[in-house]
Amino acid sequence: MPNDNPIKKIFDLYTSDLSYQEIERLIKREANEVYEFFKSDIPKPNPHQNKLTRSLIFTRSLFNAFILRLTPARRIFYLIAILFFFAGFFEQIPIYLFASFLILNLLLAFELADKLSAKSEIEVARKIQFDLIPKHPKQIYNYQIATYYEPAREVGGDYFDVIENGERTYVVVGDISGKGMAAALYMVRVQAIIYQLMNYFSDVRDFIINLKKYFSKNLRKEYFLTITLASLEKDNTIKLSRAGHPPAIKFNAASNEIEVISPQGIGIGLNDKGAFERTLKTAEIKMNQGDILFLYSDGVTDTMNIMRDQFGDENVKRIIKNNFKKTAEEIKSALLNAIIAFRGSANQHDDLTMVVLKADHSPL
Repeated sequence: MPNDNPIKKIFDLYTSDLSYQEIERLIKREANEVYEFFKSDIPKPNPHQNKLTRSLIFTRSLFNAFILRLTPARRIFYLIAILFFFAGFFEQIPIYLFASFLILNLLLAFELADKLSAKSEIEVARKIQFDLIPKHPKQIYNYQIATYYEPAREVGGDYFDVIENGERTYVVVGDISGKGMAAALYMVRVQAIIYQLMNYFSDVRDFIINLKKYFSKNLRKEYFLTITLASLEKDNTIKLSRAGHPPAIKFNAASNEIEVISPQGIGIGLNDKGAFERTLKTAEIKMNQGDILFLYSDGVTDTMNIMRDQFGDENVKRIIKNNFKKTAEEIKSALLNAIIAFRGSANQHDDLTMVVLKADHSPL
């Protein structure tokens, strides 16, 4: 006999796609994201006050931060709903309680509509950003190449590209400070400038100097760009410059040793007082059969587990060294699997970008 209990039907409808992972996400990730969103509007606690006073001040500040984020009209209706609730509760007037319930649900519907509209636009932006990720062959010149990109949010501020330009192929890895839409918009601008500069410059140092010249003109002061630019030459050398970006890691197959490639350079957009051009250097790297060059963003080494321990560059070096006989794609997979296992149930807090180059004079 079919179950016609209307309450059970409603319960089944509302919980049909509920899972433990969804509950865990709500508690661990979304609650933390809400706090991070409002944190800038909450004053720092006074250590001289007792715990109860600090808790009350925090609660009041969080409530005010939430209220002030609403539009003025919604803010007024929200406060009216709260007044109706207390009046209905203490005066035992059911119509006030119903009015409070109705107003709060209408406001929730309005906020949900805004969120879904914004989410739809962000999904489009995510698709566009992933369309901009290069679709490159597994081998370029005498190099196997494997890449990976994963934003911490729907869109990210990391950028990588593989650009074939005449006699050279350029590999670019960049990172805008911060995450989300603002960083992603800046990265689109970086890509546009890079493709324009390709027509005029071939030297990686000149390239980065001119990128700084054009990119930093309208860059807001709270943002900066770090970038590594590597030029793959036909003589099996790589010329590399970096502006504040994490050093490249090279594995030497002949000596079975790891080398950190760290030419001098500071980030673009920082108040360098003219030191940028003076300090920017270029490294020339000789790549022999089986050598590996690893380019990455700091989201790799800064990956944290639930104990807030960082993955670190020593783990990166160890994994590359232990897997050097494998293909570039397999080395990338080994790194990615290790990062995911290390992160565990912790949230991804930064964009993740990896490029593995392996010198290979034989075709795949």
